[in-house]
Amino acid sequence: MSVDYDLAQGASRLSDASFSFPFRLVLGSRSPRRRGLLTDAGYRFAVLPADDAVEEREPLDGLSPSELVDRLAFVKARDVVRRLRPLVEPQSSPNLPNSADSSENAALRREIDAIFGASNAPFVVLSCDSVAVCDGEILGKPADRADAERMLRLLSGAEHEVRTGLCLWATPGDRVLRRVEISRLWMAPLSEERLAAYLESGLWEGKAGAFGYQDGNDWLRLTYGSESNIVGLPLAALADSLRTLAAELAPPESL
Repeated sequence: MSVDYDLAQGASRLSDASFSFPFRLVLGSRSPRRRGLLTDAGYRFAVLPADDAVEEREPLDGLSPSELVDRLAFVKARDVVRRLRPLVEPQSSPNLPNSADSSENAALRREIDAIFGASNAPFVVLSCDSVAVCDGEILGKPADRADAERMLRLLSGAEHEVRTGLCLWATPGDRVLRRVEISRLWMAPLSEERLAAYLESGLWEGKAGAFGYQDGNDWLRLTYGSESNIVGLPLAALADSLRTLAAELAPPESL
């Protein structure tokens, strides 16, 4: 068994307060779990979620689980970078919908300046996408309670994987880092009473595979990989990738 991260101990280990990143980090997700993980790990960041429609417009048929989460993380990051362009390219034509003098861009600039102060540092957009995989079936977020029940019955008494695509996109410069992290879980057989209670709780809503590892369920056991990956943001992989970008983006004397 290989377990490389523990949520109870990992934040202080992964966040180095003495290390100053030469960019402004932007989380391209509306997930409160990802926001909480970043906050607990000590990162300073702004939040600018991708448009929900980017997933609907993307052709995804025929992709493997790893290809799927990698692609979705990439297109989400691309959408957020598109919305940030006017802030890093203020010379854009004022006639364009996303020009820097629009009210939306002005509000976004004020919000980001409130977090990072006046700065010309590059942005690094962070986007993720996670799915559960069991017996070759990709399990995303359940559409409704019936779909959640179907997923949980499939997972009951079985080992499955959680795969998360992680994309970091620096702008300007368009340096993109992409990786997929895999964790494995075993779910104990669920009695009818336990299954009904969990479905009634509503804790399955908005969670890949219809469960939340962070909910503290004693019927889930990590057998391989990262706990934070199961929650939706692989913190160890993120820390490694951010340091790689920092080394590339910062002048040598500032590292």
